Amino acid sequence: MHEGTFLMPNLPPSLDALLTNIEAVENPTYVEIRDVLTAAGANVVVENKLYPREWNRDVQFRGRIRVQLKKEDGSLYLEQFKSRKDIMLYVAETIPKLKTRTQKTGGGDQNAQQGEGGKKGKKKKK
Repeated sequence: MHEGTFLMPNLPPSLDALLTNIEAVENPTYVEIRDVLTAAGANVVVENKLYPREWNRDVQFRGRIRVQLKKEDGSLYLEQFKSRKDIMLYVAETIPKLKTRTQKTGGGDQNAQQGEGGKKGKKKKK
């Protein structure tokens, strides 16, 4: 594995070589990738596919993203996306800036306190 951070920590070596020295995105979902690319103006299609080694069969972990790089005449669909690497770099830079990734969850402490207050100890008889 190369030095640097990656789109996903356990990419196959073929894609790992493409993504060196970029910010990591921990477990990006197909929804996040689709939203980021659609906002950039890319033609995106989500297919209902599942990686065979994925242990979690949940809908959240399904989805293959297909992005149109070129028009039918061979010209680029978007000038900013000339290759798959450009798309991966853009996604890796943009997903951490999403509202869902930057919002802090403030209600976690209250739930922990409520759970502790409900416990009662056994009393011994004299």
